Amino acid sequence: MLADLTIREYLAKTASGNSVPAGGSASAIGAALAASLTEKIANVIVARQENAEVKTQLGNIAECMNALREEFIQCIDRDVDAYNELLAAHKMPEGTNEEKMSRDEQIQKSVLIAAMVPFDVAEMAMRMMDFISEVAKQADKKLAVDVCAAMSFARSAVVSTLLIVKENLFPLKSKQIVQELTKKSLDIENNAIQKEQELLDWIKTLN
Repeated sequence: MLADLTIREYLAKTASGNSVPAGGSASAIGAALAASLTEKIANVIVARQENAEVKTQLGNIAECMNALREEFIQCIDRDVDAYNELLAAHKMPEGTNEEKMSRDEQIQKSVLIAAMVPFDVAEMAMRMMDFISEVAKQADKKLAVDVCAAMSFARSAVVSTLLIVKENLFPLKSKQIVQELTKKSLDIENNAIQKEQELLDWIKTLN
């Protein structure tokens, strides 16, 4: 389980000559960092805040970030599992027509799974950016720096995982699924870039 490794151990595995872990797993870690930073900032503001409504709002966001962090952590290994499943499908026997059909069917299933894991990360990370923006509204200039870091990690996770989605969709034979996921991916990417830019523009207005 990659999620149980120390930081040094994970980085060493990533730097090794093995196929995994790679970009998908690393992007999930980036998204988890964004969730962790946002949770921390929300809790810091709650501790200082006197407004009961704001305390409740940010407390709820902190809980949501905690849950999202766990989702992203699971995706660290889900991405590797999906790759291994696809690799196993390609190694299936293809001596007979029946074996070829079975192999092709399993490959198509595995390709879709390999595309959907990073897509899930991108979708969750993009939604998380709304929470980051809400936390930013209550942050002072000092905390705003950490908010920007969280937003940057989230945007990076979105963009990088969607590149992986596009690559993984290439062998998929269902044109309808490819078109739908490609369109959704483009919408998510554009939204993520816009959300980060809006936060950066807002940060410039702080004294």
